[in-house]
Amino acid sequence: MSQPKGLIVITGASRGIGLALVYCYLKAGFPVLAIARNAASMRPHKNLTALDADLTDQTAIARIADLVEMTALPIAVLINNAGIQNAIDFTDPDIGGETSARKMRDEIALNLTAPILLIQSLLPLMLRPGGTIINVTSLVSRQPKPSAPVYSATKAGLASFTQSLRVQLLSEGIHLVEAVPPLVDTEMTAGRGSGKMSPQAIAHAIFESVRHRKRLVAPGLSRRVLILNRLLPELVRRILARS
Repeated sequence: MSQPKGLIVITGASRGIGLALVYCYLKAGFPVLAIARNAASMRPHKNLTALDADLTDQTAIARIADLVEMTALPIAVLINNAGIQNAIDFTDPDIGGETSARKMRDEIALNLTAPILLIQSLLPLMLRPGGTIINVTSLVSRQPKPSAPVYSATKAGLASFTQSLRVQLLSEGIHLVEAVPPLVDTEMTAGRGSGKMSPQAIAHAIFESVRHRKRLVAPGLSRRVLILNRLLPELVRRILARS
C-alpha cells in the first residue's frame, strides 16, 4: 500500500531519529515540516520547511498550526518524536530545589504534554481518510527505568494516550502508530549499552509501518523485549533497570 501524499510533520527533527526521518521522507518525495529547537541549522532542501520551536512553550503549538495552514496541504503524517530523558534521583537532598522542578516540568511538557496538544491543534488539518499519527514511546513505557522515573512515566502516558486515541479516531480514517525503538545510537544514549540500532534503520522501520498500516512498530531488539515482557515481565523489569 502506498502512502497518501500530503505534508509530513516531524518534531525533534534536527538530530537522531527525527533527522533520519526527515531525509527518509524527503527521499520519497514528500514535503516535510521539520520542527526542532535548532531546525534552522538543517541542510536546505526544496521540499523542506524548517521551524525553530521549543515545544515546552505551548505558544509554539499555535505557530506550528499557523504554518501548516499556510502550506495549504493536508497533513499525511504527524510524527511526535521530540523527547528528553533526565536522570532524576528523588533521594537527592536537592530534589526539592527549583532546578530539579524545572527539569521535571520540561520533561513532562516535551514528552507528554506537547504531543497531546500538537495532535489537538493539528487534527483538523489532517488528511481524512488516510492520515497517520505516530507517537514515539520507549521500552520503558512497559517497564520503568528507576534512574529516569519522570521519563518512564511520560512514555507510559504517551503509550496509553495512543491506544485511547486510536479508538476515538477510527471513524475519522486516521491511523495511530506507536513506535517503540530499542536503544538507538544517538546523543541521548552516548555511553550507554551496546548493539545500538542506527537512527536510519529506525526511520526506515517507521516509514514502512505507515505504508503497511501497522499499529505498532518495534524494530530489532524491541520486538523481542515486548514479547518477553508478556511472558516474563519480572525478567524484563530487571534488565531495563540496569540499562
